[in-house]
Amino acid sequence: MRKGFTMIELIFVIVILGILAAVAIPRLTATRDDAEVSKAATNLTTLISDVSSYYTSQAKFASNLSQMTNVQVTGNGLTGVTLNAAGNACLTLTLTDYAPANKKPANLRVQATGANNSICDKIHAMPAVKKILEGKFSWISDPATTPPTTTESNEGEIAISGLGVQY
Repeated sequence: MRKGFTMIELIFVIVILGILAAVAIPRLTATRDDAEVSKAATNLTTLISDVSSYYTSQAKFASNLSQMTNVQVTGNGLTGVTLNAAGNACLTLTLTDYAPANKKPANLRVQATGANNSICDKIHAMPAVKKILEGKFSWISDPATTPPTTTESNEGEIAISGLGVQY
């Protein structure tokens, strides 16, 4: 008698491997996407902290955002720089220096981009990122009036300097 596997045993093994692959591969893909989303949110908070520290120590912005942080960004300068996730531009960053005319503090504006992209949509929906995208700050724009006049920033703006900011 020959030793070996019967055709039915081989078919059962192939079916079981197919079922395992059907369950494991989508979960693996979802885990990779979740990691990209978490990494993007962490990179955003790190970038905000780095830029704030740089501005505090230097009292000005560098000519390029990438000179103030080790977070990988796409683009040069201080406007229209993007933070990417999985090769997609999901957040646009704009730095604005202190405006003496209306006393608006130096700020970083974060805007959602990459709509209709599943990873970008997940990043925008994260509570920490959503709070940044929808957040505002106010500052004293005219201290001479009684009470002092305060002005509110646009959505997605984060005060980098502490000049006149009202928390």
